[in-house]
Amino acid sequence: MPRREVSTTGMRWVTGLAIASLLAAFVLLLLPDGDANVRSRRSDGYSRSALGHNGLIRVLRDIGENVVQRRSMRARETGLLVLAEPMSAIADAQSDHLVDAVDLARETLVVLPKRREVRTVPSSPFDDDPSWVRGTELIPRLDVQSVIADLPIEYDAQPEIERFDEVSSWRAFHGLPQPVVVPPVQLMERQDGVDPLIECREGVLLGLVDGVYVLSDPDLIANHGIGRGANAALVVGILRFLNDDGGAIVFDETVHGHISEPDIFTVAGTFPAVLVSVHLLLFCALVAFAARGRFGAPVPPPPAIASGKGFLIDNVAALLRRGGHHGHSLRRYGRLQTRRAAAKLHAPAGLDDDQLVDWLLAHAPDRDAAEELRDLLSQRHSWKSPDDTVAHARRIRALTETIHHAS
Repeated sequence: MPRREVSTTGMRWVTGLAIASLLAAFVLLLLPDGDANVRSRRSDGYSRSALGHNGLIRVLRDIGENVVQRRSMRARETGLLVLAEPMSAIADAQSDHLVDAVDLARETLVVLPKRREVRTVPSSPFDDDPSWVRGTELIPRLDVQSVIADLPIEYDAQPEIERFDEVSSWRAFHGLPQPVVVPPVQLMERQDGVDPLIECREGVLLGLVDGVYVLSDPDLIANHGIGRGANAALVVGILRFLNDDGGAIVFDETVHGHISEPDIFTVAGTFPAVLVSVHLLLFCALVAFAARGRFGAPVPPPPAIASGKGFLIDNVAALLRRGGHHGHSLRRYGRLQTRRAAAKLHAPAGLDDDQLVDWLLAHAPDRDAAEELRDLLSQRHSWKSPDDTVAHARRIRALTETIHHAS
């Protein structure tokens, strides 16, 4: 089928869709990453509830710390690894991942759990709000102890956990401020293998246990406690001390079940990365639409020599124009017009060109026209331009026709 050209309306549509596609790509660049869409009310780094740690992460980022929330099971070298309130049950796959993560981290901080959400209280308008929890309850002390046992960390002696309604005589390393913890305060017992950094008379709040730092009470980093007293300054001081090499502070969210290991096809189908897929499909559609006028059999090239008298006349005229022989053409044309007019007036046979001119002019009733024609036929026109030549040819034709019709 013959090739179809794309219409002006079609090109406007193509241009408009291309602009819309570019704008979509620009908007995609401005959108937050996928972690911003994770909603939780549990004790993890995405939760804005009282139990979550989102407030601490935002504080660290606001002061310029390099904070990463890792959801991948692929461990990489980090400055400080934070396992904040891990789930009570660690799967085997997670356990292998945590072993590698702890080995690749320069320092590791384990924050033990203390509270969890309870749904036995009456419902409220905030039940569907991820920033709120209905209520909280203490995790049984034995469950906290089991979390210590489930972590893939080898202790010479696992620290024992105790809770106290009142504590006294806080001592913090490097002159850090004293903690403010909502009772009951969850502490580690003093024992061999526990090197205290923050302690009180009743026990150890932060200690080094067989090469791993353990924070026994999470109220310091939880959203409900980070703003109490000088807890924010205390936690920032702790993290900066543990991360003295200046590497990334990595909060491992896989311990809360936030595991994301999608392949490229899964990512391409989820928001906001799906906008990239739509952008590429739209681009392909635009290319196909713009190329649709080129489908079908190719149009054969025009022949080198066209048929018909028109082409021959145009070709001869072009050659004459290019060769500059229009003066000769004008003289030849004048002779032909003179002979044609003389033949119509029944001139005698056997006369040459000059004799025909003289005979024709002698029989011309209009002497002025005859003199003008004689002057045009006697001139040499090789020096004239093509436009002057055409004008002279038209005048010769007009004069010969005047003489013929007047006779």
